[in-house]
Amino acid sequence: MTSPRVIHVASVAELRAMAAVWDDLWWRSNAALPTLRAELIARWMEHFAPQARFHALVVEDQGQWVAALPLVGRRVASLLSAGATLGNSWSEAADLLWDASLTADNAIGDALVETASRLPWQLLWLDSVPIDAPQWRAMRAALERSGVASIARLQGHTGRLHIEHDWNACQRRWSGNHRRKIARLLVRLQSRGDVMLQWRDRFAPQEVEPLLRQALEIENAGWKGAAGTSVLRTPGMFDFFLRQARQLAQWEQLVLATLRCGDTPVAFCYAMAAKGVLHSWKVGYDSQYADYGPGQLLRYSLIERLQGDSEFCALDFVGPLSEAQSHWRPETYPVARLICAPRRWPGRLALQAYRRLRGNDVLPGSSGSVSSATGYPLGAASVSVPDGTL
Repeated sequence: MTSPRVIHVASVAELRAMAAVWDDLWWRSNAALPTLRAELIARWMEHFAPQARFHALVVEDQGQWVAALPLVGRRVASLLSAGATLGNSWSEAADLLWDASLTADNAIGDALVETASRLPWQLLWLDSVPIDAPQWRAMRAALERSGVASIARLQGHTGRLHIEHDWNACQRRWSGNHRRKIARLLVRLQSRGDVMLQWRDRFAPQEVEPLLRQALEIENAGWKGAAGTSVLRTPGMFDFFLRQARQLAQWEQLVLATLRCGDTPVAFCYAMAAKGVLHSWKVGYDSQYADYGPGQLLRYSLIERLQGDSEFCALDFVGPLSEAQSHWRPETYPVARLICAPRRWPGRLALQAYRRLRGNDVLPGSSGSVSSATGYPLGAASVSVPDGTL
């Protein structure tokens, strides 16, 4: 690899103008979430941070993009400026794009770190990063080589179920209690009507809105609706999801799965499918059917379907692993907050203060490194760290 150069993408408009080359890098990277594609990053910025500064660092070599880190400006503890990863509880986009065939090339990471050190922000505050992924290992190695101070704090584990296309072997990994419970719940729900999974992954343009609204009505009828936190009761949120869903449908990366009992939809999954991974982004169920375990029966039906679909190799549960998800015995991967202090004294002082309050790296392994994603116990309980500030 020759000496790479770094391109600054300094606005959403510039990002959209470069969408084709950005998405080409996304396809070549380890990142699988479609929310990291250019158009969905732009829509996240327009909805959640319309006044914030967007800035992406792109490494180019011999005319081809080989790495990209999208960032949004934010304040930390109301005092310091930071470049932060995009994403929130509604929609995530916190990852580093890096050509998967080049993660061993130090020049890419060194170029990213050197340019990041000249950004106007005092910190890089990177939340929800899959810290054990090859691109983040390479990034942390580059930070260490450059002498840029950084700290990583574990925020949780996310479950990912490997799809081996052997339904019987998959079921044998579950505990006997879990298998019996699922069988009882299924028999009970079948007493109310025929139970089936309705799977949609191809949509005519006019179908997306009514089908999405029908799914979200299930969530709205439950406790989230009563609490005013459902998508349909949060101002502007349905419009955001509708625009996102329409774009995903255009890319053929949208999946709407509904568990039905007779004519009644009792649970739904709003998911994104890309690179062989189904990302189970939003799951909800009708609280009137809570005693029948509709959420678990939905997952059961999804796993069964994926086992018979050669397109998929994994089901990603997205977000902190819950006790209910752990019963399916997924592997887990760590998600962390990575804070970096470029060569500016306010950021370094802030990082030192953070260390005094929170301690050093709290990731498995020595020197802040983490073990492989498959090295965590199957069904490990979720570990969460409050989203504190300095």
